Amino acid sequence: MKSIPRVVVFFMASIFLGSAQSLTTTETKVVLVVNGDSEKITHIELFNTFQKMKQKEVYTKYADAKFYIGLLEGSYTLKEKNVMLGKGAIITIYTNRRFFPRDSFVFQEHFVPGDRLELGKTMAKVISNKKGELILKTQ
Repeated sequence: MKSIPRVVVFFMASIFLGSAQSLTTTETKVVLVVNGDSEKITHIELFNTFQKMKQKEVYTKYADAKFYIGLLEGSYTLKEKNVMLGKGAIITIYTNRRFFPRDSFVFQEHFVPGDRLELGKTMAKVISNKKGELILKTQ
């Protein structure tokens, strides 16, 4: 009986164990999904992936949400199209640039530098809050 090469075994194991990719970026455009009731950021998706969805699909997947365009700098993992931020990643949320114009939510009044908030399942600290731009760093 022939033995299976280790490379083949490793490849097959990686397929079955999951499809998460660890990546690092100097600048990647993202969409932040904000729950309409709690005003918390529940998900982060890559802009290109999000843009391919039809508006009806988006509102079915994220029923009571608002969507903001932002930039990601640093490490992250992709898991089932969701962006999971790495430690020290910087997120810039453009609070005046909503993905769908009908959304309205103002981050500006809520946060000051030093405040902590959740970005999906990751904690972040407010670094800066200028007109139209909220900058966060993951902890």
